[in-house]
Amino acid sequence: FQVLGSSGKLYTCYSSCHFCTCPAFGFAVLQKSESLLCKHILAVYLSQAMGACQELTVSEEQLTSILLAGEEEEG
Repeated sequence: FQVLGSSGKLYTCYSSCHFCTCPAFGFAVLQKSESLLCKHILAVYLSQAMGACQELTVSEEQLTSILLAGEEEEG
């Protein structure tokens, strides 16, 4: 899932493995173990429960572009 953060940045959330690309997830969940999830993953779970997700079909090339864009922002 892609979630628009409050800062206007897009974050990629993988609900199947409970992971988000946002800095808060990396710090509070992975490094400090102070939280189980970030607000972006919570938003994914809530939107799924409410049936409010927008599902888009993307090609392999589009998916590659989405994933690489996230890496470029981090690096």
